[in-house]
Amino acid sequence: MTIICSGSLAYDRLADHQGRFSDHIIADKLDLLNVCFIVDKVERVHGGTAGNIAYNLNLLGEKPLVVASVGADPDGHDYVARLKAMGLPTSEINLVEGQATAGAYIASDRTGNQLLFFNPGAMLAETSFNPSSLPAPISDHLAIVSPGGFSDMKRLCALYRAQAIRFIFDPGQQIPVFSGEELLSMLDGSLMLMTNQYELELFLKKTKLTKEELFQYTTSILTTLGDQGSCLATPRTTQHILAVPVNAVQNPTGAGDAYRAGVLAALAHGEDLLSACRLGSTIASFCVEADGTQNHVFTSVEVLARHHRAFRQSLTFLS
Repeated sequence: MTIICSGSLAYDRLADHQGRFSDHIIADKLDLLNVCFIVDKVERVHGGTAGNIAYNLNLLGEKPLVVASVGADPDGHDYVARLKAMGLPTSEINLVEGQATAGAYIASDRTGNQLLFFNPGAMLAETSFNPSSLPAPISDHLAIVSPGGFSDMKRLCALYRAQAIRFIFDPGQQIPVFSGEELLSMLDGSLMLMTNQYELELFLKKTKLTKEELFQYTTSILTTLGDQGSCLATPRTTQHILAVPVNAVQNPTGAGDAYRAGVLAALAHGEDLLSACRLGSTIASFCVEADGTQNHVFTSVEVLARHHRAFRQSLTFLS
């Protein structure tokens, strides 16, 4: 089985604001917004949705196929070299001439709220990946469509649906660029819709549907809730998953992508949805203990110990 991670490869510039964003924003004056947030600890790190998910999967012993576009610039070549050094296949990474590798500017306040500005650059270029090139049976593979190039997101969802490949639809910060009809078309036939709470509300607003009506298009909905954990909903049940306790919170950026990696790894090894989401919560806990989305490390022994403390559950594929 191949785990396919499509999305962005980007360099993040991370900064911390020691106060709360809400203390400086006047709710009824948003049309006149003009505010400055003082930040510190600005750091340039590897990021992007596909890169972050792949990094965590690699720590879990997986070798996912990364499908993304980067610029044919020093940043792009550096990122590809980093993935190769981890032993990950890079044959489906598109090097785009004349475009800069994508970059994000992310500020977090002391309550975990974030402001993000993103320059897509080469990310918008369409890749040539087709899952029909993977070993048969094609339907055995597992994919996630995370925020990346707009045309690639639509194209890959359609290909996975047509070839009966299980896929998670993770539209994230790209929700605003699609129409409601486009979002539902991409969601159709997916294993799961995965968002944070704000993104889910935006998804519902764009599609003009209720959460219950989304089950016409997907079999499950996973909503991450920050330090409040996450919620797994199916047509029959709704289950709350606790956030796994951490030693010390350094930066929440990338925790959602770490969560996604845990879900993918567990599903690839035959775990059910609830077990997969619990592992996602465990992996996310390691990410928030470090600055940067790819600066944390863990071993299977550490994961199993923390996971068992939180959920009283063992995972044989990590033993």
